[in-house]
Amino acid sequence: MHRLLVLLGVFLSFCSGHLWAESYKPSGTAATETVYTFAPHPYLTPKDLFAAYDPIMRYLEKKIPGVKFQVETSKDYAAYEAKIADRGFHFGLPNPYQTVLGLKHGYRVIAKMTPDEDFRGWMIVRKDRKPRQPRDLAGQIICFPSASAVAATMLPMLYLHDHGLNLKETSVKYVGSPASAIMSVHSGDAAACGVSVRHWRIWSKDNPDKAGTLEPIWQTASLPHNGVIARSDVPPKLAQQVAAVLIGMDKDPNLDQSQFTADQAHFETAPEGLYKIMEQFLKRYDEAIGLPAQMKPQPAR
Repeated sequence: MHRLLVLLGVFLSFCSGHLWAESYKPSGTAATETVYTFAPHPYLTPKDLFAAYDPIMRYLEKKIPGVKFQVETSKDYAAYEAKIADRGFHFGLPNPYQTVLGLKHGYRVIAKMTPDEDFRGWMIVRKDRKPRQPRDLAGQIICFPSASAVAATMLPMLYLHDHGLNLKETSVKYVGSPASAIMSVHSGDAAACGVSVRHWRIWSKDNPDKAGTLEPIWQTASLPHNGVIARSDVPPKLAQQVAAVLIGMDKDPNLDQSQFTADQAHFETAPEGLYKIMEQFLKRYDEAIGLPAQMKPQPAR
């Protein structure tokens, strides 16, 4: 009887193991390609920003096999700057102020847009209501895209201050976008507006009839253009590859440049310490006008 029980146990053990082997399926998943996020600052709507930069992501993938890139959009400047503080994306294309912010939160500059001549502002007015000097805008409405837009708002406001206009004697309005600022002047709702050189060039080309009633006056000084930043945990080799591909975009004879928006595909190397110029500008702006609350220095996380 004992021998029979032993044989029965062996048989049941064999059957159980066999059935387990037949029913077992691995619970893991196959390895996939690594996806890296690339976040331009939100100077366009999320939809338009994605459409503008998705071709660049596909170009990066073509030049760097085995890596996927995805555009990360943000609804506004505040949301974008919160992502920088939270280290919420791998690569970014912030404006100069946001580039400085990124340096404080574990990002490093690997390249920058070019030319810096484009990173300056214009004041736009109606031709039939053209002021002779900045002081003529006292008591009138002037508008800008947003308080933290460097080229379109901060550079023009500092220009006006330096040329004798007390901004407290005007009504400053932030209207959300460069196009809205320009249209406020075109409609007569504002006496003048600030806009970047690049946005004015693009808008006036797309809207020649409206642009014909307007005139850019009082061009500002320039600052270093938008930086390309990489988070500190991005492999150095990959960061170097991304920088090299972006810098070579406008020199690639096999690349259809028409798929990119105006001046979007031009990048160059960024010298070490370049954005200290921006830090100096922020300090001077704060002393002269006062930085917006969201741009006040915050402790690194």
